[in-house]
Amino acid sequence: MSGAAARSDVAAGEALGRAIAQVFIARGRADNAGKAAGTPEQWAKLETDCEARGEIPWYSLETPRRNPMLPFFGNVKPFLFDSLTAISLRPGPPPLTHTDDMKKETEEVYSYIKNPSRQDFELVHFWADGVGTYTPPGHWDAIAAEDFIKQDYSEVRWARNMALLNMALMDAAIVCWNTKYYYYNPRPTQMNPAIKTLTGIPNFPSYISGHSTFSGAAAAILAHIIPAKADVYMKLAQDASQSRLVAGIHYKSDIEVGLQVGKNIGQYAAERAKTDGAE
Repeated sequence: MSGAAARSDVAAGEALGRAIAQVFIARGRADNAGKAAGTPEQWAKLETDCEARGEIPWYSLETPRRNPMLPFFGNVKPFLFDSLTAISLRPGPPPLTHTDDMKKETEEVYSYIKNPSRQDFELVHFWADGVGTYTPPGHWDAIAAEDFIKQDYSEVRWARNMALLNMALMDAAIVCWNTKYYYYNPRPTQMNPAIKTLTGIPNFPSYISGHSTFSGAAAAILAHIIPAKADVYMKLAQDASQSRLVAGIHYKSDIEVGLQVGKNIGQYAAERAKTDGAE
């Protein structure tokens, strides 16, 4: 209708788009996401395996208790590397639940939520990104979109850059969930019921922080795409991580390790960017 293309151009473009979509639909059907919810027997095994290691297992703090959220999402097929690499990116264990280190980390969380400042509340709610919002991956898409507009990118550059960002975010989710359900670590509110979070309590294990992993990955690839803003992106990632500690949702080890794991994943996206022909 605008005169920018002939009818045959439109028809050919639609056909090509549908053909490409079918490739991704086929991938989606075989990427293991359909098995991510698991079964009651599998959920019970996660708990008993944790207890067999002598650890206190995570459990839902909701009333009535809800099933764990997508405990096998860590087995989903990644975009930037293979499944064995995803496992290799899983970090070492958190502080053991019966140790002084865990006690100290729990006490630190309690110290934050006893007297939160106005700045703490602002930080927590800016990065809350709970159910019914665009969540942390969507938050980083919004940050990226705001900056990409200022770069006057063409539509193909937008598609490429958003693909790199969202592959990093997807793979961050996979490695993070693989870690969460491998260690099945209890949240601070479980270790000390006196801890009352400044926002909701997610219905999955604590270690590592999802916000931190997503944010580390996003900051790393965005720093590659717009190097002039690298420090800004890292500061945003650190703020997102810190928001979960001051909210009483995560321990310091959750956010520090999660941020590093995310950065490692983001570097895979940056390496892909260097060899994809666009630069």
